[in-house]
Amino acid sequence: MSKFNVNPTGAGTFGFTAFAETWNGRLAMIGLVCALGGEVVKGKGLLGQMGIEGRPALLVLLLLAGVTVASMLGYYAVNFTKVSSLPVAPAPADGSETDPSGQRPVVGAPSSQV
Repeated sequence: MSKFNVNPTGAGTFGFTAFAETWNGRLAMIGLVCALGGEVVKGKGLLGQMGIEGRPALLVLLLLAGVTVASMLGYYAVNFTKVSSLPVAPAPADGSETDPSGQRPVVGAPSSQV
């Protein structure tokens, strides 16, 4: 749970708590049911009910997809920098750059054979 920055104790009412996320999920389900019900009653999709039809509907969908991709890239970029900033084991004192098993040299390591 700590990987997702969620408060596992559920303490508090606001933020990423169990209480807030439970209600967020419930309200999302209610919204989805209402949107599908509106499609059945009106005969138009969700964007059509809001008056967005044709080419503008495509632009709205592309905008939403772009925002989603940008936010996901930001999330993974932050997590990547956390992982890449972990301490690295120091090189051996004898200067040999081999893999942990000691069998073969690491790619790019200086070779003792000429």
